[in-house]
Amino acid sequence: MDGSQDNSTEDREFEFTDYTQRVIVATLLMIISVVGITGNSMIHLAVLLSKKLRTVTNAFVVNLSIADWLTCFVIPWNSVALLSTDGLPVSEWFCKVVAIVQFTTVGCSIITLGFIAVNRLMLITRPTTTYHVFFTSQRVTLWLILSWLVPLLTSLIPPLAGVGAVGYNPQYHFCGSKPSNPYYNTYNLIIAAVLYPIPLVKIVVSYSLIWIHLRRHAKKMAGAPKQQARRSVPIDIPMVPPHSEDTNTAEHPSRSDVNTSPSRKRKRQTDVTKNMVYVVCGFGLCATPYAINLFFFDRGPTIPYTTVILLLSNCINPLIYATKHRDFKLIFGFIIRRQWDKIPNPSDFLKKARQAKYCCAREL
Repeated sequence: MDGSQDNSTEDREFEFTDYTQRVIVATLLMIISVVGITGNSMIHLAVLLSKKLRTVTNAFVVNLSIADWLTCFVIPWNSVALLSTDGLPVSEWFCKVVAIVQFTTVGCSIITLGFIAVNRLMLITRPTTTYHVFFTSQRVTLWLILSWLVPLLTSLIPPLAGVGAVGYNPQYHFCGSKPSNPYYNTYNLIIAAVLYPIPLVKIVVSYSLIWIHLRRHAKKMAGAPKQQARRSVPIDIPMVPPHSEDTNTAEHPSRSDVNTSPSRKRKRQTDVTKNMVYVVCGFGLCATPYAINLFFFDRGPTIPYTTVILLLSNCINPLIYATKHRDFKLIFGFIIRRQWDKIPNPSDFLKKARQAKYCCAREL
């Protein structure tokens, strides 16, 4: 009991009371929220309108985007708490819901990134048959459900069992875990131990193996004569299967997709994998300051700012897709310019919407 009281006293040593700083943090959170909701909505709309983006990898991308969208949707409540000068202006249960949603969506994001890493590893380094054995529609659906269920139960069950608590944190004027609870550190440790190590290992191992595979392949191609390299179909086929799921998942692929050479398909898959690496690096760069702060400096005055950096990861992914991903970049441009008729492989929804003239009329 004494130890718990000491911890409680220690937690109250710092309180985020500087209102100017609180306004700055609240404003940054609102900017992240607006940009994140807009950008992630663009991802959802692009996949809704074009079958070309409906691939297994993009199923995980959309799942990641939904998690980011939900995070951006609830973080304005943190701004409300920060700007209030007299405690939380709304019911405590608002903060409880916001805290659980934040823990769940951040956990879902890193688990999904782990699944994406394994997906790219199998797609690039394994034959088509092996890839399709692992990534059936039933298994992908199950993994997507688990990516939400695991972090939700991890963040929800301990407080219900009396281990930790969530709600309004008066120390930082945020919605999150409550330092006044004697099991505050235990609860945070449970979340960190369950949600982060396994996906992190999957990400590091998968992309390391991809890098090794690509490096070996590049050496083989560089060592072979030019004529042999041009005709070396056996080298290209294992690299990226001719009917890879990421080439086009529409029922009737376009002629350009059918006639695409194996080497161009291989290059395309390598580019997609690079984009996923950018996403992982972006998440890592945003999460690292918060992790260092949490583990080495405990609950110091920099927590509000490292939290902002952590939440920044929820709005940078659409920017990466808009600038680096060929298909998303193309379709984003058509959506912004309202050139609906130019969207490749239009979905049934887009076709019906245009026929019914509800929206998406032809732009000349």
